[in-house]
Amino acid sequence: MRWRTDGRRAQRIVLVIALLTVASHVIGVAAPRQRTSEHFAITYETQFGASSGSYAQLVEGYLESAYTYYMAAGFELFPGIIEVEILETDAGELGAEYLLEDEMGAWVPIIEITSESIMEDYLSYAYVASSLEDLVASTCAHELFHVIQDYHSLQGDGDVSELSFVEPHATAIQELVVPTANDYLGPALDLLLAPDGMAFFERSYDGGIFWVYFLDRFGSEALLQLMDSSARYDGRFAIDHALSFQDLTFFDVWADFALSLAISDVPDSDVLATLVPEAEGSGWWTRTRNPAQIPPVVVQSTWEGVEQTIETVNATNTSEYIPNFEDDPIGADLRIAHSYGIDILEITPGSTVPMLIVFAGDSGSEFRTAIASETSTGWTSAVFENSIALTPDVDTSRIRIVITRSEPGTGEYTVTLRPGS
Repeated sequence: MRWRTDGRRAQRIVLVIALLTVASHVIGVAAPRQRTSEHFAITYETQFGASSGSYAQLVEGYLESAYTYYMAAGFELFPGIIEVEILETDAGELGAEYLLEDEMGAWVPIIEITSESIMEDYLSYAYVASSLEDLVASTCAHELFHVIQDYHSLQGDGDVSELSFVEPHATAIQELVVPTANDYLGPALDLLLAPDGMAFFERSYDGGIFWVYFLDRFGSEALLQLMDSSARYDGRFAIDHALSFQDLTFFDVWADFALSLAISDVPDSDVLATLVPEAEGSGWWTRTRNPAQIPPVVVQSTWEGVEQTIETVNATNTSEYIPNFEDDPIGADLRIAHSYGIDILEITPGSTVPMLIVFAGDSGSEFRTAIASETSTGWTSAVFENSIALTPDVDTSRIRIVITRSEPGTGEYTVTLRPGS
């Protein structure tokens, strides 16, 4: 997890640093060390093993690498040297970025990167297996992108007040810079394991997984366009404007993402497949547990060739990880509770009798629905509105119905399976 700080905290930090500097002369504490590269001035403490010169060199190298990547991609940054502080933080706080005003009234970016010991500690409990080098590189890329966001916002072609973009975009683009890190998947668990737990535009770091999909599909130039659009439009309207040249809307891309997520066709789906284990049952413990299903389904049913109406949730997240905001519990009426939530219903064929899938949703809601069937050769999928016919093959292992919606309405719905012809 990375943390952003505001100017008020930054001013307190400056005061504390000033006091500590005075104290160091009084009690003999070693002064902070500094190393300067082409674009960064890095300050770090070596007293009591706080940070080593080799760790500071590692941070410097990854910041310069991220800088090169962003400049080649067309992003812009503050001119001059960027100040960086390596310091001890609380557990889980890997970095921060904020702005200060200099004596001339100009905004100056400050980047904070945590110490090697905090990085190592984070690796010890993170769900995603990574190396120290990848974690440091990813954190540097993340915090430097916040500097880019601040600069573009000050120039009028970005908007850091759009909180649904700030952390999600930085969390996603760090994966472009350091594709072997995959550490965006840790915070993504809150979306992956409860995809209807909250409205998408209220998400933070966990929303980064959608933007990884977005960047994989459209490239970083689309993010530049979106940053510019966000200076004039809010939320999905900014995305709609950025995608208008491709005759797409946010809802189009979101519905594609929902289907891709349901059939494991998103970036790093192989990592997702084993990301988090199933929860232990009460009263027993085992050293080996199966990976939990990601994303979880809200309905599990079997097609026996006779009509059935599906109206309530009967399945849920089985992993050991409990999201901050969970989906509706078992027994609840089916609904997409939040805008751009996602429900997945899974049907196991127990018969090859043709079926007609009929979707009936709240008339005030704008739904997108799709169906996917899996055989030994992979997934096939199709979008539909009200109904679709399907004949299960003897090789069909499962059928998934994927449902999402936009802002209006209650999101309530039912699905009926009827024998077809």
